Amino acid sequence: MCCMKKYLLFCFLSIFSISSAQEIETKLISKSELLVDKLIGVDDLENIFYIKNNVLYRKSQEELLRYNNFNLGDITSVNIQNPFKIILFYKEFNTVIILDNKLSELTDPIDFTKETLFNNVQFVSLSSENDLWLLADDNKMHLYDYQNHFQKLETQPLGFYQKDFNTTIMKSTYKYVWVFSANGVIQFNEYGSFLSFTAIHYQDFVQPYEKGYLYKNNKALFYKINKQKIPIQIDLKYPLKEIYINKTSIYTYDGQFIYQYDFL
Repeated sequence: MCCMKKYLLFCFLSIFSISSAQEIETKLISKSELLVDKLIGVDDLENIFYIKNNVLYRKSQEELLRYNNFNLGDITSVNIQNPFKIILFYKEFNTVIILDNKLSELTDPIDFTKETLFNNVQFVSLSSENDLWLLADDNKMHLYDYQNHFQKLETQPLGFYQKDFNTTIMKSTYKYVWVFSANGVIQFNEYGSFLSFTAIHYQDFVQPYEKGYLYKNNKALFYKINKQKIPIQIDLKYPLKEIYINKTSIYTYDGQFIYQYDFL
């Protein structure tokens, strides 16, 4: 019955028949200790990804895997949207490495300074197939094919779409990419076409979900889809360090415990 409820909610959100007045209810399922520097997320097979002492770990019930490359400095970001193509970005060295689900290297280090004209990539996120979204120091979005080493497209500078736009977060799915500032979010589709600018103030802990995204505003969570802003009922009395959402659960982390909430 529980699995059926999760499936129904997944379909419910996918067809976007929720009205803006409704709320998404959740229930705390588990709370477990996890002492790490940063929680990356939990995939659909309940593998937990986290960083500790600049080492990436993948923890399951059967094994603990790890990956490090100290020659590239600190890990800036990790994308586990596709657990078979995990993206590690090392901003200090302007470099990305792609890992498989066993945390083995699928590629040699991709040095953007050598392979592109971008000396200072600011943000990296996953797109479809062998593509990456890059936000470079020219303030443009670039779709880069890392396997064939060429740029497929670029957008106008973000200031063209919204004046004085300064990116703080970039997130993507296979179909969409969002860039966030302190005052709002710009959305593009997979072809780099501008879709919208939405004014949203003080958003944090952004995580894509289906055709929208979850975000925190003050002490509340919301799911933003098109023009709808749907509250998510979660008790956030503890300090919040990380949020991650997959198809069935929302995970939060307070620096000591990881909490799993399932949809009702």
